Amino acid sequence: MSLIKEGSAFLQWMKKSRGGMTDAATASYYPGSYRMVSMRSCNFIVTLIGLLLGGAIMSAAARFPLEITEQGPGAGFWPFLLGAALVVAAVSLALYTMVHRAALTEEKVALGTAANRQAYVMIGMILLFCAMIHLIGFYPAAALLIPCVMYRLECRDKKRMLLTAAGVVLFIYLVFGQLLHTSLPSSVFLE
Repeated sequence: MSLIKEGSAFLQWMKKSRGGMTDAATASYYPGSYRMVSMRSCNFIVTLIGLLLGGAIMSAAARFPLEITEQGPGAGFWPFLLGAALVVAAVSLALYTMVHRAALTEEKVALGTAANRQAYVMIGMILLFCAMIHLIGFYPAAALLIPCVMYRLECRDKKRMLLTAAGVVLFIYLVFGQLLHTSLPSSVFLE
């Protein structure tokens, strides 16, 4: 029952913040105010990105040992498997889109909604995080990313943000650095 109340309260907040309408209602009421794209086109774009990213992950992982020894799998085994899973998911999406082509062409998506813009900002932050790993190393980049993500998710308690960032970075250091003896990327300036 409380989940229904929370969902209802969230919808009321959305309606109030959008002048009485949610993003979907605004897009259908004012079709010219949002750029509408077919779901079929979106699925093919996501398929292409998935294939490229999965292939890049598999290619990078293939440079490391993939075989399983008595110590366990090589360093490239799990990343290669994840890249292959991403390729399989992308191919599955392409097949699904081809089978349901007519329905997905009719279904329209508003790309410029506030919720989508939030997702675009988060994608940009993750890309910036990847670049920062190369420049300043994993631990400092993670210590910067975590509070930024929390801030975007509307956490404004600075103490909680700092403690969470410190706790997560310390946990990763203890588990991967000390327990599993895995060296995470360091700054390009320290190499």
